[in-house]
Amino acid sequence: MSASTNNPDESGSPLDPLVNKTIDFAYRGVRLKFDLSHALFSSFDIDAGTRLLLKEVAHEPGIVGARRLLDAGCGTGIIGISLAASCPEMEVVMRDRDFRAVAFAARNAARNGLAVELYGLGGSRLEPGRKRHFSKIKVMERNAAPLRAEAGLLCEPEDRPYDAVLSNLPAKAGPALLAQYFKTLRSGLVRAGGIFAFVIVAPLAEQARVWCTESGFLLRRTVSTKNHMVAIAQVPEEPSAAGPDAVSGRWFSRYLRSHAEKKVAGATLAWDGIQGLPEFDEPSYATTCALSLAQKVFAGLLVRRALVVEPGGGLAPLWMQAVLGPEEIVLRSHDTLALAASSHSLGKAGFHSAAPMLEPEFREAQSKEEQRPTNESEARLDGGGAPGAASAAPRRGPLEPASIDAAILFLEDIPGFDVAAYYWPLVSKVLKRGGALVVAGESTQTERAVHQKPPGFSKSPFAEHKKGWEAIAFRRD
Repeated sequence: MSASTNNPDESGSPLDPLVNKTIDFAYRGVRLKFDLSHALFSSFDIDAGTRLLLKEVAHEPGIVGARRLLDAGCGTGIIGISLAASCPEMEVVMRDRDFRAVAFAARNAARNGLAVELYGLGGSRLEPGRKRHFSKIKVMERNAAPLRAEAGLLCEPEDRPYDAVLSNLPAKAGPALLAQYFKTLRSGLVRAGGIFAFVIVAPLAEQARVWCTESGFLLRRTVSTKNHMVAIAQVPEEPSAAGPDAVSGRWFSRYLRSHAEKKVAGATLAWDGIQGLPEFDEPSYATTCALSLAQKVFAGLLVRRALVVEPGGGLAPLWMQAVLGPEEIVLRSHDTLALAASSHSLGKAGFHSAAPMLEPEFREAQSKEEQRPTNESEARLDGGGAPGAASAAPRRGPLEPASIDAAILFLEDIPGFDVAAYYWPLVSKVLKRGGALVVAGESTQTERAVHQKPPGFSKSPFAEHKKGWEAIAFRRD
C-alpha cells in the first residue's frame, strides 16, 4: 500500500538545519526515503555495514517473523524503519544514546508514512514538529502498534524481552562495553529462542565471536566481507541461568571504567570514568579552559541555578557544585550517556538536584496517561540504582526565561552547522541580567560565538587558551 503524501500540516523542526541530504532506499518490496545528518553516523549514504546486515536478515524467519524487535543504536532509523515498513505485524522499538538520532529516526518514520511515537527521559512522550510525507514512497499497511523511538543506553534492562534485536554495533563504544552488552542481551533482553543479529567492523569480528560464546549465545551463521562481519546468534530455548536480575539494579555500573581525583581550577574533583566518554582520568583541554575562566568570571556571583550544555563526563557540573554551591544544575545534552554520567557523578558527591534535559527539546505530548517512570527500567537516568546516582526523577519542563545565573556552553564541531548561532537564542532567553556565560570549544568556533553575540551581552576581557582550544566569557547586561 502506498503511503499518502497529502499532509498539509507542516511546521519547522529543530532538526531541519541538521539535515544533510535525503536518499532513497528499497527493501523487501517497499520504497523508502531517509533524511541523513552531518551530526550523525553515515551522513551521505546508508553505510555498508547496515546494508549488509539488512541483506542477511531479509529472509531470516526469526527476524522478519518477530513480533517485537529492537533496533539498538538506531541512528537515523534505517534498520527499524525498513523492517517495520515491510513487516506489518512487527512491533518495532528504535533506541539510541544520541537523542538527535532518536529524533531523526522518528522524523524518518513519520515522513515515510509510518505511525511513530517519540519518547524522552523517564518515558515522557514528546511531540516532534510535523513534516510532510516523502513523495514516491511505498510501505505496507501496518497492523502493529506505532513505532517507538526512544532515548536509551545499550545496557539498560527492560521488563519485556524482545523476539529479536538488531544492531550495527558501534565500535566507538569500546570492546569492554560491547562485551557487557552481549551479557545484557543474553540475561533477559532477548527472550529464550530469540535472535540477536548484528554487524561489526572486521577488526572486532573475532572478539565478537568470543562474546557470543562466553555469553551463551548459539552462533548460527556469520557472513564476512573485507570490512565487516554479520552474525546471526540465537538464545537457547532453555532460560538463562543468570536471569533478568543480572541486568537490573546496578546496571549503570557496566559503564564504569575508572576513578580519578584531581584538583581542577581551585577545586578537588572526584569522578568516575565512563566507557564511551572522554575525560576518564584527565580533564580535556576544553574543560580546563572553561573552568579556569569560570573561576574568574563567576567569582562573586550568587548562583542559585546553573546550566551546563553538553557536560560530557560531568566535570563542569561537579566543579559548579563544589565552587558555586547552586541549588540546582540543569544539564542539557543530546547524549543520554553524558546526562547519566553527570547525574551519577553529582549524586556520588551528594548533590541530588541535577535536572537533565534532552537536546533538541520537544514539547511533551498530550496524553490521558501520566507519563512518569513506573518501574526501574523506565527510570533510566538515575543509573538504575548505581551507587551515588541522582535519585530525583528527570525534569521535563523547559528552561524558564531569566532563570539561570551562570552557564557553561561546550561547542561541538558539526560540519555545515553553526552551533554558536544555534545556542545564542537559548542563552539570551534563560540567562539573568548580571549572569555570566562561559563558552568553550575550538578557537574557530569561539570566534563565531563572539561575532554572533546578540545585543545585551558584553564580552569579558578574560580568556583561556590551550593547544587550539579556547574559552571566552560574556556578561548579560
